[in-house]
Amino acid sequence: MPQKRIYLYVPFKDKEKARLLGAMWDEKEKKWFAPKSLDKNIFAQWLYPHQKKDFSFDENEVLTTFKFALEKQGLIISGLPIMDGKIHRVKTTMDKGREMSGAYSGFLNEYPAGFIQNFKTGIKENWKMPLENAKQNIINYQTINKNSASHINNNIKQDILKLQQKTALKIEKEYSEAHWAYSNHPYLIKKGFSENFYLKQDSKGSLLIPLKDENGKIWSVQRIFPNGNKIIGIIKTKEEKEQGIEYSARKSGCFHIIGAKSLEYCKEFIIAEGFATAATIYKALEKPVIMGVDAGNLLKIVEALKDKFQNIPITIIADNDRKRELQGFSNVGVETAKEIQQKFSNIKIIIPKISDQEAEQGMSDFNDIFLKKGLEEVKKQLHSIDFQNKLKDFKNSAKQHNEQELIR
Repeated sequence: MPQKRIYLYVPFKDKEKARLLGAMWDEKEKKWFAPKSLDKNIFAQWLYPHQKKDFSFDENEVLTTFKFALEKQGLIISGLPIMDGKIHRVKTTMDKGREMSGAYSGFLNEYPAGFIQNFKTGIKENWKMPLENAKQNIINYQTINKNSASHINNNIKQDILKLQQKTALKIEKEYSEAHWAYSNHPYLIKKGFSENFYLKQDSKGSLLIPLKDENGKIWSVQRIFPNGNKIIGIIKTKEEKEQGIEYSARKSGCFHIIGAKSLEYCKEFIIAEGFATAATIYKALEKPVIMGVDAGNLLKIVEALKDKFQNIPITIIADNDRKRELQGFSNVGVETAKEIQQKFSNIKIIIPKISDQEAEQGMSDFNDIFLKKGLEEVKKQLHSIDFQNKLKDFKNSAKQHNEQELIR
């Protein structure tokens, strides 16, 4: 009868030490074991479960579980995630071109934990290794050290803020020194415009759209390359890459206003997602329009506006991701707008009318309608839907008034 393998109870922090002593890894069982050719007493410290309140996780299991959590939130992870405590930017399933709208950070020391953010969908959450995945080599376990995970996540947030502040200073300097964009910039021409909307462009010819908070502080820029690709933040120099210099551009809650210098000049807040859509609506309504970058950022913007300007009306002009809906995916633009309206009932929503055929052709927003059918069709839809909203509000108000009269 073959001798059974002597498995070892090796915590993550000891795995390298055990390997150097000759321990081997059982890929099927996901455990370390003592080879028959070696004296098992060499591994005495790992022969039996530790009699202490601690956890032992398998590294591969942690990385695989974290990867699943990241991908569940729409992040694209090539291979296994890097859990070194640093912030890593990655693409999401909704990114186009050079966009990298996903971010994560993870720790393997102590209790494995991490942080996940998808700027496209607005998802922002903490993560920790599920308890049921812990190796059951701890007999006297009582409670999880909750403070440990909380402390790690607070450190992550502080690190992100410091990076964002450093990045904001560099971006502010670059933006102030940049020259005005050419009106015949390829992206502007492609989107049907012949003006620069007071945008600037960087030394590479990319448009610079400043992203500011509700107090007017610039935190970042969206760069739109001549071919239409977009990224948020800084393009690192060769020297910065070699030196490993890190930047983190804040987008959450930040926006750009087309047609006004600041929020104080706005009598109402009209919010759209991308620049081309916001610029189209500005031309159609001849009113300032707020560009919110993407659907995932809209709630943060609305919350900031509501907090500072309680009584100014807000209208969200959503992207209609009808093509995704036809393919069985969520219509992110419409669903996000409706979720915000549920949270703030006095917010109005305008959704572009896109037929199934138009959706299959790639149309999803008012700039697409502008390019396909002209500005008059955009005006017609905006005014028609706005009228319907006002009529609905009037009917609801009249109904409430009648109910109050009946109560009297």
